[in-house]
Amino acid sequence: MRNATETRRTETKEDIQQQEIHGPVSQLKTSFIQTAVIILIVVLFSGLYLHFAWKKYEDMAVKEALQLARSLESIFHTEHIEALSGGSEDLEKPEYHMAKNSLIKLVETTQSVQYAYFLAERDGEVVFLVDSIPEDFPDHAASGMIYENAEEVHWEAFRTGNALLTDRISNRNKTWISALVPQKDSKGDRVIALFAIDYSASEWYKRLWMHMIPDVIIVLCVIILSLSLLFGWSRHTKLKSLASQIAYDKALYRSIFEQAPIGIAIISGKGHATEAKLGSTNINPMYQKILGRNKEELLNITWPEITHPDDVQADLELFEKFQKGEIQSYSMEKRFIHPDGSIVWTDMTISPFLGTPFKDMMHLCLLVDITKRKLAEAALYESERSKSVLLSHIPGMAYRCKNDKDWTMLFVSDGCLELTGYPPESLLYNKDISFEEIITSEYRPLLRGEWVRILAQRLPFKYEYEITTAGGKRKWVLEMGQGVFDEEGNVEALEGIILDISDRKEMENNLRYMNEHDSWTGLYNRRYLEKVLNNDLKGPFTEKRALVSVNMSTVQSLTTTHGFHYARDLIKQIAKVLMTLCSDKHSLFSSFENRFIFYIKEYENKEDLLAFCNSVIDSLESILSTERIGGGIGVLELTEDTGNNITEILDHILVASERAIIELKDKEFGICFYDAELEEQIIREQEIQRELARVVSREDDGGLYLQFQPILDVKTNRISDFEALARLKSDTLGMVSPLEFIPIAERTKLIIPIGEKVLRQALDFMNRLTDQGYRDVKVFVNVSVVQLLHKDFCRNLFNIIREKKVQPKNIGIEITETVFSSDYEEINRILGELKQLGIYIAIDDFGTGYSSLARERELNVNGLKIDKYFIDALMNIHPSKAITSDIISIAKKFDQDSIAEGVEHEFQKQFLISAGCYKIQGYLISKPLDEDKALEFIEGHEDARRNN
Repeated sequence: MRNATETRRTETKEDIQQQEIHGPVSQLKTSFIQTAVIILIVVLFSGLYLHFAWKKYEDMAVKEALQLARSLESIFHTEHIEALSGGSEDLEKPEYHMAKNSLIKLVETTQSVQYAYFLAERDGEVVFLVDSIPEDFPDHAASGMIYENAEEVHWEAFRTGNALLTDRISNRNKTWISALVPQKDSKGDRVIALFAIDYSASEWYKRLWMHMIPDVIIVLCVIILSLSLLFGWSRHTKLKSLASQIAYDKALYRSIFEQAPIGIAIISGKGHATEAKLGSTNINPMYQKILGRNKEELLNITWPEITHPDDVQADLELFEKFQKGEIQSYSMEKRFIHPDGSIVWTDMTISPFLGTPFKDMMHLCLLVDITKRKLAEAALYESERSKSVLLSHIPGMAYRCKNDKDWTMLFVSDGCLELTGYPPESLLYNKDISFEEIITSEYRPLLRGEWVRILAQRLPFKYEYEITTAGGKRKWVLEMGQGVFDEEGNVEALEGIILDISDRKEMENNLRYMNEHDSWTGLYNRRYLEKVLNNDLKGPFTEKRALVSVNMSTVQSLTTTHGFHYARDLIKQIAKVLMTLCSDKHSLFSSFENRFIFYIKEYENKEDLLAFCNSVIDSLESILSTERIGGGIGVLELTEDTGNNITEILDHILVASERAIIELKDKEFGICFYDAELEEQIIREQEIQRELARVVSREDDGGLYLQFQPILDVKTNRISDFEALARLKSDTLGMVSPLEFIPIAERTKLIIPIGEKVLRQALDFMNRLTDQGYRDVKVFVNVSVVQLLHKDFCRNLFNIIREKKVQPKNIGIEITETVFSSDYEEINRILGELKQLGIYIAIDDFGTGYSSLARERELNVNGLKIDKYFIDALMNIHPSKAITSDIISIAKKFDQDSIAEGVEHEFQKQFLISAGCYKIQGYLISKPLDEDKALEFIEGHEDARRNN
């Protein structure tokens, strides 16, 4: 019986042990499964995210490649490609060489394109027409050579006429990705060739991976965050398990109260419960030991009496809340006083003592002696404080060193190897090398001085300097640290961290480069030039200095015909040519998009500057002669009288270069020195500008008036039209020529309000004509491109017409051919709107400007005014050789009128009549007349006509 009982007890004990073992194991297994599932989900979604990100960037790259291919394909003329047969005879055709040269230049100027070529379909095979490799290179594909890498995508491009991108294709010992753009015939019905450009497949995927870097970082951050949350959750689970174990332990401790390693006492109010109530289990031996008093002493005193004065108030406040039921229990670190006056630190826990039959409230007091722990914490505090600096700066090299001449290292983190190339043990106690030797020599005294200053003020240390690694490489580092002082204020050690900031320094250098250089040409920019001039002009003038501005704003005109990128590439070529003229005395700067400035020092005289300007012209001739454009060169000599206003100096050199362009005439380049004469011209232009501004601001016309030159219809011998010509009379400047004030008004946009004043005066004159019975006479007003492109031009014109109550059919607007060089489509649309209203539109000075025969028919105009140049030519050459009659014939074919300007001789008049031009204007008829004189003239002409 006894054996059976003992067996059952043993089995019960073993069962309990098994439950204690298997319980945590089961929980651990469940936790592991849950963690694995969560990680799997995070990885799955991360993979999906990266997959879709890759597809997105791949689609973007395809669109960009096809867009680039379409843009490049548009450069090539369809007729040139149609002319290629795909045989050896193509080598003799100029179209082949033009296409060849264009492809070579395309590959040279487009960094991402490795190879460009045209393919055609011949006899069921895809063959090369022309490629971008020069003919003397072995990889050159001859015309008609079979393209052996043709795939279904190439045939699909021929069939559908759609731009496509190929998969990776291997040829020429490399792997490529090709963009295919079909080129159709001039009718747009049939694909005649495929324009193809090849990208390096490795570079292609490299760019895709570069785009993917932020997404990969995001995914990694999500994974790290998920792992952190899982780690926290795991810790939480373990803590819950420990809490359960603690509850079990407390129950066990209560059962072995007298053997408990902590002090336990039952308290009634502020005193200890008596044995009469609870027997001998009210205070355990450990409790008595901790407080240094026996049970009898404790029963005769209250706990506030033996509590340290600094802890009494906090304990009483918590105890009061506990008694009122506001809190269920409380714990605090509390000090008790031994009978001998010594102090014991305890961790005290107060909790309810439940299940007692007594009416008065009792509670448990649990004490743990933490005196040793407190002493250890005090000793540990200093160590933890020093380590906190290191732990707060994980990257780089954390250190603790002596404040001696070698900065002897006492502690070095593992980051030392990556930062310096030396293992940590090499630096400890200067074993192999001291840290002072690693610091680059020029920074050592600076660093030492900064530490002395910082330690004297007990400030944090922060300094940037260079070190030399074990491999001899120089690195920029940032050191952050502080001094460690003892109680007497002496420096015990230096602590801190050293970070590698080489990348940041490189970025700063790059930013500095970008701030001082033009991004397109690589030249120093205007900002840097201003800095150089500002420094030089502050010093004495010990040598001759000058600025030479090369103004290439004429390149902008190529944008309309060749495109923006062509013009930009030409500017880069110009910059490269100009750089060949640089020396230690000639510095080149990019002052604006299409302008360059040479800063010249130590020249002898003005002839040296002219010789240098001619060198610039000779250097640029090779690349600008084929473009048929020139430029302007402005020269400004810097003297003590120039002053140090950099903005004013650069404005002067700009004015000189622009004036050089204006005065080009038949030359490709003009040279203009900024001198007193030019400054007088500028001052006069400024005075004229102020006079125009005054005219605009006044309610009256302020010296702005019109003269009217009659136009004769030789068929009817009647005055059919008048041209209104603006005149300006100033109280200070006298009569100002229209050739002077009109360009200034256009440049300053004052032409818009001045144009309205001119229009109002012209319509007032028209009303006077109408009142005198001349209802069919038109009045022509000249309009500039600035006025036409103003957003309210049409609306303001219509408002003035309604205000003056005139008929639109009596209004004529003259525009010069040059207006169409600004915005052809928009200007032609505006003219169409005016023409539809009934206003007569004429092109002034025809034959000297922008219009081409190909577009003349498309222009929304009613007539052409033949420029005086072609009328004067009739007096100098035989009429049969003049093109005047051809212009008249063109106008007739386009169903447009022709009006001859500048007719001064009867011979010219008779020739024009014989050629079919029946409206003439010029001094043969009359000079420009004031308003009253013009009315008298038409009245007199009509009287003479009626008498005849």
